[in-house]
Amino acid sequence: MFFRYALLGFVFFMTSSIYSQSFWFGPKLGPTISFQQWNNIEQDALFTYHGALFIETFDEESPSSLYAQLGYHTRGSAIRVNDFFSGFNSSQGFEFNNVALILGAKRKFSTMGSFDAFYTVGIRGEYTVGTNLVEYERFESFFYPMDQFVNKINYGLSFGGGLEYKLSEFIGGSLEFTISPDLSFQYQSPEIGNITNPFTGNVTNVGERQIRNLSAEISLSIRFLRKVIYEEY
Repeated sequence: MFFRYALLGFVFFMTSSIYSQSFWFGPKLGPTISFQQWNNIEQDALFTYHGALFIETFDEESPSSLYAQLGYHTRGSAIRVNDFFSGFNSSQGFEFNNVALILGAKRKFSTMGSFDAFYTVGIRGEYTVGTNLVEYERFESFFYPMDQFVNKINYGLSFGGGLEYKLSEFIGGSLEFTISPDLSFQYQSPEIGNITNPFTGNVTNVGERQIRNLSAEISLSIRFLRKVIYEEY
């Protein structure tokens, strides 16, 4: 409940502030590496992508700013089997396609010519718009995640850092690295018994499954400045 009210308050603040001060805005795009644990079993990384739009307050007198970001992110993990002796290779990806809203604070801490180093801290809410889990229903095995146990709403934190560069007074860019751990479970299912393991063919039980996302992203962005100039009459 606190998280929900914090998001609403932050959105109201950002919306009201952009009418009275300068701000940066623009798109972000880049690769994503996603990780998950299934019942304490570390899955292989899933290599995907993300895209987002951001808005950020601007004050020439302050190294700090507030930002909001809305984007599309693919979370998940993979199972890869590579047998050198038999030549058998298999790769299965489990994708959760999420729309994410990030609200946070940013601070610049050094300047190197046209480059500024910065770090960010934010809170994040996500909504799952779709998955590819239906592809694994043909195996008729509860070993794989199922759509019915996917949590549509998730939340977590985002920590980032990178470099900004200036192309002109009103145009710039940035290269940013972000780590986004979830605090909630993307997937949660109860214990299920008497199922067939798809790899061994043996009958087994699958315990309660709780899956969290952890993602690392590299973003390249183009930044445009809307500058408010006050004139005295």
